[in-house]
Amino acid sequence: MVKTNRIVFLKALLIESNFHSLYEKITFKDEAIYTEEKSSKSKLDSTIYNIQDVPNYLNTYIHKGTPNLKKIAVQTLKGYLVEVKKFNTLEAYLKNNFGSKSRSNLRRYKNRLETCFTIHYTCYYGAIPKEEYNSLLITLKEFLIRRFEEKKESNYELQHFDEYYAVIYDLILKKEASIYVIYHNKKPISIRINMFKNHLGYYIMSCYDIDYSKFHLGSLDMLKNIEWCLFNNIETYDLLKGYEYYKKDWMTTSFNFYNHILYDSSSMLSTILAYSKKIKTKITYKIYHILKTSHFISHYKKAKQFLYEFPHKPNAQKKITYHKVDNFNEVIEKKQIDFENDSSYFFIKKQLFNLLFTSQEQYKDITIYKNLEDKNHFLVYGKRNKWSFRIFE
Repeated sequence: MVKTNRIVFLKALLIESNFHSLYEKITFKDEAIYTEEKSSKSKLDSTIYNIQDVPNYLNTYIHKGTPNLKKIAVQTLKGYLVEVKKFNTLEAYLKNNFGSKSRSNLRRYKNRLETCFTIHYTCYYGAIPKEEYNSLLITLKEFLIRRFEEKKESNYELQHFDEYYAVIYDLILKKEASIYVIYHNKKPISIRINMFKNHLGYYIMSCYDIDYSKFHLGSLDMLKNIEWCLFNNIETYDLLKGYEYYKKDWMTTSFNFYNHILYDSSSMLSTILAYSKKIKTKITYKIYHILKTSHFISHYKKAKQFLYEFPHKPNAQKKITYHKVDNFNEVIEKKQIDFENDSSYFFIKKQLFNLLFTSQEQYKDITIYKNLEDKNHFLVYGKRNKWSFRIFE
């Protein structure tokens, strides 16, 4: 009986460092990034190995000690690379990828964020307190859940989250992974996990606090991580596949993923099944590319977003209207609220942060009062501006 063993290439390379004696060596340019330690011969045991998502910028060499091992390569999807080594400065990279208006916008987002909040950037690489690690991973999971609820999409990364949670800490200590965090005071507002193999960097997952969406944290997070790679001898930063509409702005080149089907060529049944797998894989991705080109995928995605709400009970949304005022009626009986720590007032944050972006008020100068005569009315005081907020259930 011939069975198929599925192997995810990056998981085997970055986490397990084990390809079951299928590859003798894997290189990037002239540098070996994986070498099989076993010297003894290995048998296939009537197994077809389907190694998924092998990037074609890496060279793979079939293990010579495995008799009759043959490979079929099938092109699948496109991936995106930032060739960090090409640039001496971050500005040189930005000029290569972005026009003057886009570069100006990126500077504006960063300046506004740092004007409105007390911001600092930390990359945990080589060391991290275990308590901080646990806290950051819990927060990242919360970010992902909330962000994809906002997008009305299921997040495939969450099904693998616990697996990453179990291994990233030790990889950080070995400098084979990092967690890059943007903090507002001591609060993380953007978190990204990267993994490394020699001078190769791999984007694994990231998310941010959607209350800060107006400040384009996704773009700033990408910018800061490319800058970190530039100054830490990472030659190439692999953004992987998916989200082409976003990654194509940051990439310097694209590449192709392949599935490698490895089989025992001395077995007629294994050979037949391997070529059947090749045909099935080619047809699957051919159909996918046709559907994508015909915009069926985008329509399908919209339909999924519409259907997403049925099994997912939506959170009760509060509608907020506001207007700027010169003076409040000081006879109004009011009470200051702790909108920073009291979860019953967290719904105010996103709208407030949007106002901070446009007004350039500083968060530390903001005070919010609840109108005791009207539970749906709030008074917001900044250093230079005042706003009246009204809530509709």
